[in-house]
Formats: sequence, C-alpha cells, structure tokens
Amino acid sequence: MENASTALLMAGGILLAIIVISAFIYGYSSITNMAQSKADAELLEEINDFNKPLLAFNKTAMYGTDVISVLNLAISNNKIYKAKAGEELYVDISFKLTKDSIQDTVYEYTLDEQKATYNSALLTKDTSLYGASRFAFEINHEYSLSSNLEPITEFLRTASRSEETKTIINTKGAIATKYTITYSGIADFKRKTFKCSRVEHDASGRIKALNFEQIQESVYGGNS
Repeated sequence: MENASTALLMAGGILLAIIVISAFIYGYSSITNMAQSKADAELLEEINDFNKPLLAFNKTAMYGTDVISVLNLAISNNKIYKAKAGEELYVDISFKLTKDSIQDTVYEYTLDEQKATYNSALLTKDTSLYGASRFAFEINHEYSLSSNLEPITEFLRTASRSEETKTIINTKGAIATKYTITYSGIADFKRKTFKCSRVEHDASGRIKALNFEQIQESVYGGNS
C-alpha cells in the first residue's frame, strides 16, 4: 500500500513537472511569436516607408521634371544610407531616350520685315556640355545612377541654369533684326514625357530600381 502511494506521488510529480514544462514552453513560444510578429510588422512598415516616395513616380505618363526629382531622391537616399551599387538599400534610377538626344540647342531668328515676323532656323547643337569630350545622352541608350552617376549628377546641377540665353547679332534702330537663343538641354529634358517602364524589388520587398522610358519628345525651343 505504501509502495502504491509512493508510486502515485511520483507519477503525480512527473505529471505536474510535465504540465509546468509544457506551460513554460507554450508561454515562451507565445512571447517569441509575439516578438517576431512585432518585428515583422515594424519591418513591413519600414519597407513601406522606404518604398512610398519612390512609388509616387510609378506613372504611365510624367514630365522630365519628375524624372529629375526621382533621380535627386535616389541620390539623396544612397548618400543617407552610404549605399553603393549592388548593396542593400541602394536605389538605382535609369532612363532611356527613345525619341531624341539631349544637348544645348541654338536657334537663329531673323526678322522678316515685310511680314513683321521672325523666321527661325536650327543653327547648331552645342555639344560642349554633353559632347564627346565629356558625355552625351544619346537616343536609344539607357543611362543609370549605377553606371553614369558623375555625368547625371553634373547634368542635374544645370537645372538651376538659365533655360534660355539670348544673343543679339544685328539691330535696326531699337529692333533686333537677328539674334540667337540657346535652349539648354536641361530645359528640353524637363519638357519631355516619360513613363515608368520597370520597378524592381529586392528579396525583402524594398524597391531597388526604377526605369523610365521616353514616350514623347519636347517641343521646346526653335519657335518663331
């Protein structure tokens, strides 16, 4: 009888130990799952915050001013995170000109005194800024921050430049009979239209690349 009581007490102790251990494991698992769920939610929120400003440029039609904005945004992002091409948190922006190239364009205007209007003619395309000696944004080529950061950054700096520079060649009294206007490449780029043709994400869901393709050329410059 005494042995049976002892055995019963031992079985009860073992059962109680099993219950305690099970409760501990369940509690630990619940806490771990809660912590993981919280971490996952925070990560998802962080990714959404990272993507949101970039997704604002995922459009089927926009002007070059928007492409300039997203280029500046990505450059700023990469500096903040000190990320290099191919690294985590690096955002690459690329664009492709499918209609025409980019350069400063010079038009000459000549007064037609009989009609009292000016005739315009393409005089030359100034390639001193983006020509063979430095860089050219050519048609049907794709340019990206990862491959062309320096020339793109240099090009973006010209955004604050005067869009039109007028040079008077001949006058008659107070009237200019012949003059030229240089239309800057950045001004032309601003007026072109683009579409976002590709969005790429990394394994975690962050945007790592956006591509923009020209859909219409600019009509800026050269009008009489």
